[in-house]
Amino acid sequence: MRALILFAVVLSTLFAQAHAHRGGSDRDDAPRHGHETSQPDFVTTPLLVIGASYANGHTPFDGAAGAPLLGLAVAQGQYLSLGDALVRDPGFSGHVVNEAQASATTDSRPSCRTALYNGACSLGELDGYDTQLMKALARVYSLSTGAYNAEYVIITTPNDCLHSDAFGIPEADTQMCDDEDMYDVADNLIQVGQMALDLGLTPIYAPYPAVENLDLELSRQSSLLSWVITEADYQRLNDIVMDALAVHLPEALVIDYWSEFTHLGDGLHPDRATVENAARMILETINYRVEVATPGRGQGHRRGRGHRRGWERFFNH
Repeated sequence: MRALILFAVVLSTLFAQAHAHRGGSDRDDAPRHGHETSQPDFVTTPLLVIGASYANGHTPFDGAAGAPLLGLAVAQGQYLSLGDALVRDPGFSGHVVNEAQASATTDSRPSCRTALYNGACSLGELDGYDTQLMKALARVYSLSTGAYNAEYVIITTPNDCLHSDAFGIPEADTQMCDDEDMYDVADNLIQVGQMALDLGLTPIYAPYPAVENLDLELSRQSSLLSWVITEADYQRLNDIVMDALAVHLPEALVIDYWSEFTHLGDGLHPDRATVENAARMILETINYRVEVATPGRGQGHRRGRGHRRGWERFFNH
């Protein structure tokens, strides 16, 4: 952690010294030679994405091909994550740097799923959110200017406190989170968001999906977990996290992109329509989505680039 913080401080210093616009974020709106003005004028600045399975359905392999959860993917690879949906959206450039990892928590940890490791833990580890952010930032760092070619980082819901394999210790040794544990989750989310803000990016959060749209017991059964969070504690966790973010990180942007949520049949993960709607809502809120020109509709256009920051968020939707 100290190495990551030192690395962030060094990069932050370079960023301040550069005092230049983010590479590629300010562009001439005049049409390029050889292209008609009816073509969409895509925003080219990449979106950074960190988080867990809502953002990326794959668990990571390490250099020795070890992996938490044995490298399993959500729905055996037949799952459209938010990171992939952003790439696929026809109204966006598709430039996304996705460092999220399925099953991740805000802290780095191995998987210790009893059904897979029989009381032991995986050799491969999942990256915590601070590590994911530093990896994502490294992808868009400019050596020549010391600036980052990014404006936003989407930070999706972590697995912290949600189930028995979210602690990095054998499931038999775990217990459900109390309020203090939940406040720790909020603190970790604030910390990674503040890191992003200090480096010139705006973090984007979302409330947890409504508990009535999930089936937590089905999720436990389908994932072979010892236990999952209760519905009451799930709502408590959401309230603690969102209240803490509002108080301690008012510069962040909150978009309720899971406001319409249907799970894909496993009790927890969103189906394709839910994810596509979430991606579209994010892109439209931050003005990164353009109207795609279609026959008979005239010229496509680029939306304004004004940033809607703060906690007025989805009240205006």
